Amino acid sequence: MTLGAEGDRAAADVSQTDDSPAELSEANRESADERYRRLLEHSPDAICVHQAGRVVYVNRAGIRWMRAESADQLVGSFITTFVDPQSIPAMLDRISGLRRQGDISESSEAMMSRLDGTRLDVEAVSVLTVWGGEPAYQVIFRDLSAQKAAQASLSYQAALVHHASDAIIATTATGDVTSWNPAAESVYGRTAAEVLGRPVTEAVGAELNPQKILLESGVVTDTHYAADGTPRTVRVSAAAMDDGYVLLCTDKTALRRAEQHFENVVSSLDEGVLVLDHTGRVLSVNPAVRRLLGMAGDELVVGYRELTRHWAENWEYSVFDVDGNQIRPPDDPPVIDTLLYGTSFHGEARKTVSEGDEAHWLSISTRRLNPEEGRKSAVLISFRDVSSERLARQRLAQQALHDPLTGLPNRTHLVDSVAQLREEGRLAAVLFIDLDDLKGVNDSLGHDAGDLMIKTAAQRLRTSVRADDVVCRFAGDEFVVLLVGRVDGGEGLRSMTARIRDLLSEPVVLAGVAVQMGASMGVVETGPDDDRDGETLLRVADRAMYAAKADGRRTVVFSTEGG
Repeated sequence: MTLGAEGDRAAADVSQTDDSPAELSEANRESADERYRRLLEHSPDAICVHQAGRVVYVNRAGIRWMRAESADQLVGSFITTFVDPQSIPAMLDRISGLRRQGDISESSEAMMSRLDGTRLDVEAVSVLTVWGGEPAYQVIFRDLSAQKAAQASLSYQAALVHHASDAIIATTATGDVTSWNPAAESVYGRTAAEVLGRPVTEAVGAELNPQKILLESGVVTDTHYAADGTPRTVRVSAAAMDDGYVLLCTDKTALRRAEQHFENVVSSLDEGVLVLDHTGRVLSVNPAVRRLLGMAGDELVVGYRELTRHWAENWEYSVFDVDGNQIRPPDDPPVIDTLLYGTSFHGEARKTVSEGDEAHWLSISTRRLNPEEGRKSAVLISFRDVSSERLARQRLAQQALHDPLTGLPNRTHLVDSVAQLREEGRLAAVLFIDLDDLKGVNDSLGHDAGDLMIKTAAQRLRTSVRADDVVCRFAGDEFVVLLVGRVDGGEGLRSMTARIRDLLSEPVVLAGVAVQMGASMGVVETGPDDDRDGETLLRVADRAMYAAKADGRRTVVFSTEGG
């Protein structure tokens, strides 16, 4: 920020007299100071001059601006008296770089304290000048609240153009370059000397028609070319002036490169990424979305209602939260809550499948991209196929709770099942079964034959009980059967145990040899009123089984221990 036309001329007058002190009379200096003072008095900007940290002059606008009645209330005070302490370092830094008369600092924001106690955000610029023959700092203040209404001085415009990070190009009405700032040199690799007076299309390496840009709302994004042929993605805005045009060219090359990089990364993801605007209209879809949702060809979902319909018609997913609770029917995906209320979601969806088919699962996340925008925010939906992961987890869980040889629930599963059935009051009896003569089969025919004997016993046990009953391999050649629900009448407990005993007594062919199987069984009855826990029931049934073995094997012993 600089003084403006009048301030520049005044500064120039003072500078000229200072350049030849030997020829400057005291009267001439007083005359120059007086002209300088008159110019400052008529400036619309608040201006003060300080020497050695003290205010030596405040113009009329500054007096009004500081809410003072006269300059006497301000002159003689330290300039820092009127500056908020947090703004002082920036002010000192601003003037520390001024070395020669006429040097102008960068503009900076500050908080000022006025005499009536009010505070005001301002923009300040300092100029190294001469006052009374001695170096001084002239400070121009502008109220930021009225900044748009204030006229920018010619010198301020020049400084702004010079220091702007965007290329600022002025042209004649016919398109010849009249101004080319340093940022334009950096963007296009061409110096001002090379382009001044030449057509702007040559300067930017591409067609550039300011009038056409104005007809297209004043802003376009195009590809320009630097002097070395490098393409530059440039956002161009145009404004008409009395004698030509001003073009603001913002280099978006790095941003566009980053966007393309991001687009390539997203396109290569196995994870589906879909972005909706706040109305539900699809903004972007990566290839994985089409693959995961089975969308063919160029089919494009245009809104969340269409997405919902496509989802329901083609996928029939039920949605579950992270705890596995079903929270959504197939026709109500969670993205609707994200769109309407900003509710983020992370969970899984399972596709309805025909009996015998493997389940198809998606892991789904939905969230607003810019939560601070509220309901105007776009929404990101990401999902990936986790069917194989879930199948692997299920297999691990199966292996952890089932015997690998027979496929029956193992001892861990048994303990949990007994506890659950006891809690539900549905356990009717516990059968503890031990195969007879397995050791003899292992010793005479080998362990493979012994394994086949165990597998055959497991198959026979499964076929001998009801669908709700539980058959487990306890350990080695020991099995446990949990009878669930009522066991009475013709299908009473004794009938069931006799049938199991008979099935286990039928011969089996092992290694080409017919072997007589057999088993000893201990049985303990229980019911809802039985206060024995699961571990106790298993111990009682185990003791009854050993009693059966002691009684001659291939027999059944019913426990008489009370419960």
